[in-house]
Amino acid sequence: MQINQAAIIGCGGTGQQLIPSLMRMLKYHKSGTETITAYDGDAFEEHNAERQVSDTGTKADVMNTLLAMQKLNPICIERYMSRASMQRLRRSTTGTLLVIAAVDNDATRKMCIEVLDQEPGDFLFVTPGNSTADDPDAAIKGNVLWYGRIGDQAIGIRPDILFPNIDRPQDAIPRKGSCLEDAVSAPQLIPANSLAAAYTLTVVQNFLDDRMPVEASHMFFNGRTFSTTAN
Repeated sequence: MQINQAAIIGCGGTGQQLIPSLMRMLKYHKSGTETITAYDGDAFEEHNAERQVSDTGTKADVMNTLLAMQKLNPICIERYMSRASMQRLRRSTTGTLLVIAAVDNDATRKMCIEVLDQEPGDFLFVTPGNSTADDPDAAIKGNVLWYGRIGDQAIGIRPDILFPNIDRPQDAIPRKGSCLEDAVSAPQLIPANSLAAAYTLTVVQNFLDDRMPVEASHMFFNGRTFSTTAN
């Protein structure tokens, strides 16, 4: 699969682990791209300092500083992804658009799926997720879901068909000035974020290498039992 442009939504726990490696992968792979943008309108929270790279400042600004330290281009924009922005992104992309929603927000996932499905053009949508740290037995569990379209070929199954929480989200798309922007995020563990990022990279690598079965659509991981399942 040739990726012509990539967008990452979310520069938090999973996004900060994912973005630098994804940029290198896409830059140096023959089917990749250097046209990459990340979006996050949120700020770091003090109580998440144990698993995130900062406890103050906006996620976009901090990530750009870290990327510059690694000799990578600053690509993060301090902005939430809205339906209108997603539509503009899809319409302005020539070729295949990769969208990675590294967020714990089902309304954003649902919106991305709807826009990508309704607008013409090829795309690959990937979204990682993981459990909160509240339950010790589930604290390192998570999943990666993907869906796409290349020409007339469908890739996987729409995540909102398989997962009721995405089909009927209980949250809303965040925006500047909304009360949701001030909502405290649930604590997670570094291994859960790291595994979600690693398996997201693996999914993208397989698509770049044309080694992913088109009928596959999701995988689950459990860092407590070291088990994975995929379909």
